[in-house]
Amino acid sequence: MINLVYIRAAIRENTGRNLSLDKVLQYLVEEGLVTPEQAADKDLIFRGYSEYFDMEEAAARTEPIEQLIDKEFFNEIDESQVRGI
Repeated sequence: MINLVYIRAAIRENTGRNLSLDKVLQYLVEEGLVTPEQAADKDLIFRGYSEYFDMEEAAARTEPIEQLIDKEFFNEIDESQVRGI
């Protein structure tokens, strides 16, 4: 699999130019590093995670712990049935 995102980042780091993924692929074909057949193969070209996820950023949603604990459940426990009490 050809990771265009990684190649684009390397180009940006070395040249300071921010290219589109299509332009990166075009340059790879022009330089003979990728064949036109490979460039046309959608399964071979990695363009990021957007086709799998709604966003490219790594983020996690956090919720207060109080929303996850059922306080009513703890209030209904018959303490006489709990061992050790």
